[in-house]
Amino acid sequence: MHPYLLHIHERPLTLIKFNHDGDFFLTCAKDGEVNLIRTETCERIGTYNPVGDKAGAVFAVDVTMDSTYVVTANADGKLVFYTFQGEQISVLNHGGVLKYVEWNQKPGAQNMVCTCNDKFKSNADGMIPNRIMVWQFDPPKRLLSIDDQLPMKATKVKWGAFDETLVSIFEEGTIIVWSSKTGEQLKLIQAHSSAITSLNFSEDRLLMITSSKDNTAKLWAMDEYEQIKEYKADRPLNDAAISPLYCSEQGAKMHVLLGGGQDAKDVTTTSAASGKFEALLWHMVYEEEIGTVKGHFGPINCLAWFRDGAGFVTGGEDGYVRVHHFDRDYFTNKKFE
Repeated sequence: MHPYLLHIHERPLTLIKFNHDGDFFLTCAKDGEVNLIRTETCERIGTYNPVGDKAGAVFAVDVTMDSTYVVTANADGKLVFYTFQGEQISVLNHGGVLKYVEWNQKPGAQNMVCTCNDKFKSNADGMIPNRIMVWQFDPPKRLLSIDDQLPMKATKVKWGAFDETLVSIFEEGTIIVWSSKTGEQLKLIQAHSSAITSLNFSEDRLLMITSSKDNTAKLWAMDEYEQIKEYKADRPLNDAAISPLYCSEQGAKMHVLLGGGQDAKDVTTTSAASGKFEALLWHMVYEEEIGTVKGHFGPINCLAWFRDGAGFVTGGEDGYVRVHHFDRDYFTNKKFE
């Protein structure tokens, strides 16, 4: 398995996002760059840069299912909308430090984004509290704001199944599910004993995987919000994802991918070998490690499966993006079933 090494960012990666067809993926990082990369050849097609000043850090990016619009969440509190070709359409002055953004999931009617931001005090906007919001894209207007019930700052927020709920994760180790229409709290789960770093869904959004600094990842069934599986790794985890082939008719691959490593601030005091920066492949059902993939020189911040499950992409604290295409072996060998 030969990885493609893409040195397209100067600073730590924050998110990797595939489009719905899986022929492109987007990467964003704390250097303010947002890149569009072709999956097959791993060449960079273009970048998304706001008009005027260069963005500070970009914490999240998302693309619509028909690959028409791209939205980025910038640390300076602006939501920037682009066409897929890279032309800026509009800027929404959101306020606060934007941490995440995601389009809603209804095909052909993706006109809303959900966002979350950290509190921030500025001269222009005054005091902006921690909040979770839903915005309409065109014409731009605010549909929902959850701030007074918000106990602490949300790390990420995503749409639940059928856009009925918003699922948010917190540094206190809790998951909170909100109604996306009224903003009322539907469910609070004390999921992890340390900060939750990410949440990812299966294609139908009925399975969710969360990763945490407490060295575990957990698999949740979203109909009853109950924990089904727990994966106990030996390192703080920054991201986890479910293989898209977990329920395929032929050759199902019930695998999850975990990534993390020692916290960035402790890295300098230890050797690369003990930093545990490999990507981990675990069996989803048996809760056993299948294998590891070496690579990064720092913790893995984000990862994503190819849409066809034939490989994966990882982004690290070292600013590198590594694209791994699996060998034939992965699909034929009994070890990987």
